[in-house]
Amino acid sequence: MNTPNTNIDETAASATPASLLSNPGAQEGLVELIEKLEPLLAGRRLNRIVDVLSVVADVVDMTDDYMVEKLCKSYEEVVASAWMAGNITRMASNEVRQMEQPPSTWELLKSAKDPDVRRGMAFMFNVAKGVGKQMSHPLPEDD
Repeated sequence: MNTPNTNIDETAASATPASLLSNPGAQEGLVELIEKLEPLLAGRRLNRIVDVLSVVADVVDMTDDYMVEKLCKSYEEVVASAWMAGNITRMASNEVRQMEQPPSTWELLKSAKDPDVRRGMAFMFNVAKGVGKQMSHPLPEDD
């Protein structure tokens, strides 16, 4: 993509717009370009492409080192959480598959003696609490 184009005439590379119009090769290229752009212009899709390019340029202008670091940190946290959740799910699934019979209610209650089980239950209760708080707020009405 960044390789030099050897087909470009050196005079055309340094030419002014007026001399481009007098160059037959440049005229053919412009005609081909206009033919390709014609459907975009007719459907007003070229305006959308220009708008998208403008937004991309704005994002590039606004991007600084702090923003990139913050985005990278957020990405790493999301990936780490997904990886951890996947591993925990696979581990729990394997343990349940190895059980010959499902545990009784009493066995489930006895498993609550394990500090890891209690810590996990506390986490799940806190997640449920957060979901409950979010659900207690009324939804905005659609206009």
